[in-house]
Amino acid sequence: MKITENKKKRAADAVPSMLSWSADERERLSLVLSWIKNSAKKKNAPEGLAELAGIAAAQEKLYKAVTDGSWSAMSTEEKRRMNKAIFGTLEVDAYERSIINPDVSAKEYGNAYAMVIAALGRELVETTQYLMRGIRKPFLYACELIAEIYGHIERDGIDRGIKQSLYYYAHDYCREFVEFRMYEMYDISAGKPVEDIIRRAASDESALYDYGLPVSENVINTYRYLAKQPQKTIDEMARTFVNGFIDSFETMRIDRASKKTVAFDTYFGFERVTARVIDLFREEGLEPKLFLTSNLLVYACTFLQGGMGGTSINRQYSYDHRKNYLLVLQRPMIEEIMESRRENYEKYKEECEGYAGIAAQEVFGVPDIDFVNKRAVPLVKGRGGALFDELRNRVADQGEKYEPEENITFAIIAYPVPSIGDRFEEVFRGTIECNNLPNKKYKAIQQKLIDLLDLGAYVTVTGRGDNETNMKVMLHTLTDPATQTNFENCGADVNIPVGEVFTSPLLTGTGGLLHVMKVCIDGITYKNLRFRFENGMITDYSCENFPTEEENRAFLKDVILKDQETLPIGEFAIGTNTVAYAMGIRYNVQEQLPILIAEKTGPHFAVGDTCYSRAEDKALYNPDGKEIIARENEFSAKRHTDPVKAYTNTHTDITIPYNELGEILVHAADGTVIGAIIRNGRFVVPGTEELNIPLDELEKEQ
Repeated sequence: MKITENKKKRAADAVPSMLSWSADERERLSLVLSWIKNSAKKKNAPEGLAELAGIAAAQEKLYKAVTDGSWSAMSTEEKRRMNKAIFGTLEVDAYERSIINPDVSAKEYGNAYAMVIAALGRELVETTQYLMRGIRKPFLYACELIAEIYGHIERDGIDRGIKQSLYYYAHDYCREFVEFRMYEMYDISAGKPVEDIIRRAASDESALYDYGLPVSENVINTYRYLAKQPQKTIDEMARTFVNGFIDSFETMRIDRASKKTVAFDTYFGFERVTARVIDLFREEGLEPKLFLTSNLLVYACTFLQGGMGGTSINRQYSYDHRKNYLLVLQRPMIEEIMESRRENYEKYKEECEGYAGIAAQEVFGVPDIDFVNKRAVPLVKGRGGALFDELRNRVADQGEKYEPEENITFAIIAYPVPSIGDRFEEVFRGTIECNNLPNKKYKAIQQKLIDLLDLGAYVTVTGRGDNETNMKVMLHTLTDPATQTNFENCGADVNIPVGEVFTSPLLTGTGGLLHVMKVCIDGITYKNLRFRFENGMITDYSCENFPTEEENRAFLKDVILKDQETLPIGEFAIGTNTVAYAMGIRYNVQEQLPILIAEKTGPHFAVGDTCYSRAEDKALYNPDGKEIIARENEFSAKRHTDPVKAYTNTHTDITIPYNELGEILVHAADGTVIGAIIRNGRFVVPGTEELNIPLDELEKEQ
């Protein structure tokens, strides 16, 4: 790939300041570490300082081992112990006593200031990955923040001053952090240290600790399982994933000629597969962008997280700290974020033009927990909520300017991790089978469904048994049925595995009750989930995850509605992957299937934006040549008059599994039933009988 003169100049004079390290900074780090160490030893040291001092000392020891070469000579067990010395405080039992737990910090500092103290610990441990790569500034800044806040507590007690310190930390270092993060995300050379770890870890388990992030039991056990697999299986997994991404260019009608890079998100433990995926992308002329996930405070504020990571070692910890950005979100901070993002987008404008999209591998089967809502955790409300909504919209609009949705594609695939249960290996093999189902055959079957659906004015969906779903879904009017369709015929590209037809329904007239007994969405299992709709908008919602109605509503507003008052229905789909459904039931993991797979195991509704968000005006076609016209609804149509109100910047799928499904009927405008798609959980459209085979086989087994 030819390097332009602009790139040559940038390479010479625009190395991120985060990579520099001066004698002055070396002295600052020495002084602040000494202060933390000595202050923690004082008889009346403020609560939590000794714990943070211990973490900082372990990080200092780790950095020394990396730089003097002794780290590379350590055994797996030695590396594990050093990793645990830093991240062990986040593990479930230790976290109950840790100052990083807002319940613990609240006992000493009160609910008003607990999260500021807890956030210090999170910020400190998040700098470890940078120390592993010889980058010391994040560690220096976090240590200085600890010294500033605890010094303030020693002098003046606990007051608003500590909140101001946290805010100015985020504000003052925002540009430097954003510059470095976007360097990691857009400069291909920045990914070499990460790739080196991936290559080592593909054959050496001890290299899992070289990332500088916590290594969970799921990561280790996944790694050991894949280490036993024949190369043929590894190649098959990698090829399915890469082919899905490559095939999506044709599906999305995007010209590959100018595309040079692909963002690649995956999980630790899959290094054998990851290394092969990197090779295959390069064979296709696409350079993977490799960077690690980071939850530093500035990155949470700037929506610059993503990347490679491991499964959580403590989901309650992640849940407690999910809204830390609210601690620093103020108007000047927003302007700083937007300007620093703009500056770096301009710097990487050429890279943005060559960006093809994201290929993401997800995992499922992480143990579910009953989350505890803690009083000290900040809530999105009032002015803070308005600021967050504004920031989210501005970030999305800015991203659309430099990387238009209509010019990029994506592919997502998922695999189980060992904590899914005793039948993990069977589930893993079953998942590979689901991911490799024949694309061409399923598209032909799905076209039969679309042909019937396109005859209707609306569709009704009802549950059976204890499922009380009763939904009416209005469809767009086809002015030329010979050349137009409402539903996209979705194969094994973009969203792997194969198996759905979907549309963006009209909102006016769409309504009813959507009810699911249990469903896993983004790793969280929702119990007895209900949404009521009127004219396509959510009017009420409930679940049974917490003891009180108030807690459940607050929970759903947080994680599903993303703190918005309501959301529209952005998608209606019918899943056709009965093989995946049967696997879920057969191995008793149905409730743990990720939405990526679960959405193919029954009809589903997405709340939020449509599947064509910010690309509504780009023509799309099915394999039969018909144009998919249902690319917008009344909500997204606001982009012509009030763009800020046209998008919710969220899209969450909620699936009704076949065993809870009664009927899906297609109706004429006068209500007459034109035909049925499903009755009593079975497909009844002529030509779709093969979809019932896995369901019938499953019934015989039970």
